[in-house]
Amino acid sequence: MTELFEETITTTSLDMRRLQRNQRRIARRKRTAIATAIGLVFFAVGGSVAWSMVKSFQAGETSVIADYPGAGQGAVQVVVNPGDSGADIAQTLFEAGVIASPQAFIIEARNNPDSARIVPGYYFMQREMKAEYALLALLDPGNRDLLTFTIPEGNVLSVYYQKIADLTDYTFEEVQAAAADTDALGLPPEANGNLEGWLFPARYEFNPGTHPTDILAEMVATTIRVLDQRGVAPADRHRILTIASLVEKEAKLNEDRPMIAGVIYNRLAIDQQLEFDSTVKYLSPSEGVFTSSDERAIDSPYNTYRNTGLPPGPIAGPGAASIEAAIDPAEHNFTFFVTVNLWTGETAYAENFLDHQKNVKILQAWYAENEA
Repeated sequence: MTELFEETITTTSLDMRRLQRNQRRIARRKRTAIATAIGLVFFAVGGSVAWSMVKSFQAGETSVIADYPGAGQGAVQVVVNPGDSGADIAQTLFEAGVIASPQAFIIEARNNPDSARIVPGYYFMQREMKAEYALLALLDPGNRDLLTFTIPEGNVLSVYYQKIADLTDYTFEEVQAAAADTDALGLPPEANGNLEGWLFPARYEFNPGTHPTDILAEMVATTIRVLDQRGVAPADRHRILTIASLVEKEAKLNEDRPMIAGVIYNRLAIDQQLEFDSTVKYLSPSEGVFTSSDERAIDSPYNTYRNTGLPPGPIAGPGAASIEAAIDPAEHNFTFFVTVNLWTGETAYAENFLDHQKNVKILQAWYAENEA
C-alpha cells in the first residue's frame, strides 16, 4: 500500500529538476543584471545632468559681472596710495561708487598693459563709470588733483614762504615755522642752518593736503640733486650756491651769467671787494637798481662794499643757469661790469676802473633819458 503513495524517483526525473533549477537561476541573474544596467544608466544620465547644471551655474556666475554702461555722472575724488595693487585700486573705486564691481575693473586692468602706469595721487572721477572708462581716467594726467606752483629764480625766503602759503591751507607763519626745523627738511650741515639759497626754483606738483614741511623738503632735495648731478662736492655746495645767487641777482641775460661769474672769481683771486648792489639790496630792500651811500655803509657781513670776499651765504634762490655759471665761469680778465640798458639787459665789461667809469656814464645817460 505504501508504494502506491510513494513517488518513484528515477535518474531521468532528477536530471529534469536540476535543469529547471538552473534555468530559474539564470533567469534571475539576467533580471538582476538588466536592473543594474538600467540603474547605472539612470545614474549616469542623472549625474551628467547634475554636472551640466553645476557648470551652467558656475558659468553664469563668472560671465555676469556688474559694470555700469556709460561715462558716469557727478564728481567724486579718489585717492590712489603709494603701493596700492590693482585690487586695492579696484576696491577704492568700488567703495567710492565709481565702478559697479571690483572684478570689472580688474579685468580691464589685466587686459590693458598701460594700467601699470597709474601713479599714486588724488583723482577727479565720475560716479557710476564703466570700468573701462574708469581705467582710462586714471591714466589721464589731466584728471589728477594737484597743487601746482612755480617758484621763480632770484627770490628770498619770505617770497617762497608766501607762495607756499597761498597754495596751501597754511598761513605764512605756519610755513615759516615749518622752515625753522631745518633737520626735518634735510638741510645739509654745510648750509649752517641757513635755508636761504637752498630752495630750488622750479615747477612743483604736490597732492592736496601736503604739509609745508614736505614741500620745503622737496625743494631742498631738488637743490642737492642738481648740485650732485653737476659733480659739486658737499664741501663746495654752499660756496657754489652763494656765488650762483650773486649771479642770479646781477645778470639780466643768460649769456651774461658765466661772464659775471668770471668777474666774481677774478675779484676773489685778487682780494678785491665785490661791491655788488645786490648784497646791499638784500640787507635793505628798496625800489630801483641803485643804492644810497647810507645803504652801502650798513654794517653787515653781507655788505660786499664793506667786506672782502663772499657774503656768508646765498642772497636768493639761484636757478640752474646761475648754478651752472658758478660751476663753469667764463675765463676772461674783466673785473668790472655794469648793465648799461635796464630794458634790454645789455651789460658792458671792463678790465680797469677807468674803462668801467666810461661804461657807468653810458648807464647814467640811458637812465636820464628813460627815467620817466
